[in-house]
Amino acid sequence: MCIVFMYFCDDPSPDGYRLIVASNRDEVYSRPTAQAKFWEEYPDIIAGMDMKSGREGGTWIGMKTDGKFAATTFYRQSKKFIVSKAKGRGHLVSDFLKGDDDAENYLKKVRDEGDLYNGFNLLVGELSPNGETKMGWYCNIEDKQVTMLKPGIHVLSNKTLNCSWPKMGYGKKRFARIIETTSTKEDLVDELLWMLNARQRSFSVSCGDHNNFIAAQDEGFDDAIIEASRAIFVRHQVMNFGTRTNTVMLVDATGHATYVERTMDEHASDPDEAEWTVNSYEFEMFQKTEACTEHEKSKEKPKRRKKGAWKIESIPENGI
Repeated sequence: MCIVFMYFCDDPSPDGYRLIVASNRDEVYSRPTAQAKFWEEYPDIIAGMDMKSGREGGTWIGMKTDGKFAATTFYRQSKKFIVSKAKGRGHLVSDFLKGDDDAENYLKKVRDEGDLYNGFNLLVGELSPNGETKMGWYCNIEDKQVTMLKPGIHVLSNKTLNCSWPKMGYGKKRFARIIETTSTKEDLVDELLWMLNARQRSFSVSCGDHNNFIAAQDEGFDDAIIEASRAIFVRHQVMNFGTRTNTVMLVDATGHATYVERTMDEHASDPDEAEWTVNSYEFEMFQKTEACTEHEKSKEKPKRRKKGAWKIESIPENGI
């Protein structure tokens, strides 16, 4: 399913951030995937990589040291609407990161070929050394127009950008509060990862909750998956499907970047018992020298919350 929380600012305070991203990848647990790293063929790109046969080389989220950023999510569709021979959307992210097109022109090219894909959302952006940020969004099912975004907070899941899904509204408030109240980078990463593991299911307190959580092509979709996807952290035990990767990206006011990926062992079927690997990278944006200045890798089983470990439990509605 996937969800992306994003904040960007062209004029941050000296101790602030130009870009903050917190994202979950929801996928079949066993899908072959390479963990996030700087790619050998493109050493200025950092991302995980899809290794499924026929989809190799694609990715769901990534960053380039020249300032590019991209992420994609599945637009929720039942099998009734899915075309088996459609192109894989993961290459939409990797092609943008590898190519020379700016954000707006790239999205326009994607729009012209949107019918070749099953439902997707695509976020692409560019941070420039002079402080300007260009960020855009396109969906090939609803709206179908390239939209350039204003600075601030944006949330994307499996319908349209900033739509009224309850979990997106709930998550947006938590995301904003974390940004506003967290004083250190370490705490910011820790709190964002904890938020990404929130399992409580969100419902609208007003009437029409069902209609508020329906996409245009949900007819025939598995009800259990739809209900499971009401949470930020998705889990469907029967299908061995759910949240298997958390990603946090930070770019501070000086251009220093932090990229943290926390991913579940693909051979596991229970996220509570699985071993999770955390890869953390530090690097400088907009520099021609070797980008990565620090890489840490650790493994964990998330049973309790402390620095570096994230509790996979319900988070109280009234805050952390």
